[in-house]
Amino acid sequence: MTLDFLRLSWRGIKTRKARSILTVSGIVIGVAAVAALISIAQGMQLTIKREFEAIGYDTILAFPGQAPQGMEGMPGRMRPLFFGGGREEGATLDLGRLSQLPQVEAVGAIRTETAIVTSPGLEGQGFLRVTGLNPGITQSFPGYFAGFSLAEGRYFEEGELFSVILGPKVAEDLGVSLGGKITIENQEFEVIGILEESESRGMLRGLSGDPNYGIYLPLAAVDSLFGEPGKISLALVKAAEGADVKQTAQLVRQAMTMAGTPVTTTTVQEMAEMATRIMSSLQTTLAAIAAISLLVGAIGVMNTMYTAVLERVREIGIMKAVGAKRKHILGLFLLESGLVGLIGGLLGVIVGAALSSVAGRFIASSVTMGRAVTGEFSFSPVFSAGLIIGALALSFGLGALAGVWPAQRAARLNPVEALRYE
Repeated sequence: MTLDFLRLSWRGIKTRKARSILTVSGIVIGVAAVAALISIAQGMQLTIKREFEAIGYDTILAFPGQAPQGMEGMPGRMRPLFFGGGREEGATLDLGRLSQLPQVEAVGAIRTETAIVTSPGLEGQGFLRVTGLNPGITQSFPGYFAGFSLAEGRYFEEGELFSVILGPKVAEDLGVSLGGKITIENQEFEVIGILEESESRGMLRGLSGDPNYGIYLPLAAVDSLFGEPGKISLALVKAAEGADVKQTAQLVRQAMTMAGTPVTTTTVQEMAEMATRIMSSLQTTLAAIAAISLLVGAIGVMNTMYTAVLERVREIGIMKAVGAKRKHILGLFLLESGLVGLIGGLLGVIVGAALSSVAGRFIASSVTMGRAVTGEFSFSPVFSAGLIIGALALSFGLGALAGVWPAQRAARLNPVEALRYE
C-alpha cells in the first residue's frame, strides 16, 4: 500500500508540473539559504579552532597595565592583534620573575618603537616602526611568527646587538641587501637576514605591521636605542606541560602585581572560547533569518495542496467509494506534500553546497582574521552528513506539516457529495 501511495503522490505532483515547480522552488530557496549559511558558519568555527590550536592553548598573552573596565576577558590592547596597527606604549616588566615560576616553560618579549631610519639607498630619512625580539622567541612561540621565514641570511644569535632582519619590501625601499648597512637612530646596523615575501602575516601583523615591511632587532638593541631597559609592549608566556593555563595566568598577574608592574593577561583558550561563542550566536541568527524564506516555502506548499484538494474532489470521492478510509486519504495528501518538501530539500542542499563553496572562496581570499592570528587562513565550508540529513528531514517534515490542513479537508469530504462534484 505504501508503494501505491507513493505512485499516487508522484502522479499528483507530475500532473501539475508548473505549480509543483514553483512550489518546490520556494523550498529550494529556503533550504539552500539555511544550509549554505550554517555550513559557512560551521566552517568558520572549525577554522577558528584550527587557527588557535596552531598557536597553542598553553600560551598566555600579558599586556602591561590593567584591562579597561568591562573588557577583562579581552583587553582593549588585544584589538591591534586582529585588526593591525602597532603601538609604542608599554611598561618596564621584570620578566625574570615569570621565568622563575615552575608553571612557566618559556617567556618571550616584544617591544615596538618608531625610529628614524636611513640607508645609502634611501633619499632622506624615514620614520619607520622597529620591533625588538628577545632571544629564542621565534622558536618558543612559532605559532605567533608564521610568515617569519627567511629568504636569505640567518636569525639573531645570543648576545648579538647591532644586527637587523628586514622584510623584503622594506629592504627594497631602503635599497639594501644581505650584508648591507642601515642606520637606525644614528646607530649603524648590519642586515643579517631578509624575510620571504608572503601574504601570511602572523600575529606580528598586529604588533609591528606587515612583516613584508618589518624591521626586526634584538630586544637589547631597542633598549639601547630608546632607553628604559626591560620595557615591553607584549609578553608571551608558555605554560609548562601539565600546568593549568588559567591558573598559570593568574600566577603571572600576581607575580607582576607584587613587582609593582601589573599586567593584563588573556589565554589563547579564552580567545578561542570567545570567538566560538560569537560564531555560534552568528550561526543561530543567520539560520533564523534564512528560516523565514523556508517558512514562505512551506506556505507555498500549503497553498498548492489546498488547491490540489479542490481540484481532486471527485477523485477523492471515487477513492472513498471503492473503500479508501479517512486515514488513507489523509496519509496520501500528507505524503504528497512531504514529497514536495523532500524534493525541494534535496535540490536546496545541492544549491546550498554550491553557494557555500563559492562563498567560501571569497571568504578565504578576503578575511584577514586568520592571517592576523597564525599567518595562514585555510577556510572551507563544513557540509556535514548531519547537516544534509537534518536539512532533508526538516524540508520533508515542514512540507508534510504544511499539508496537514489540506489533507484533513480532503479526508473529511463526504464521498457522495464528492462524486457529484464537477
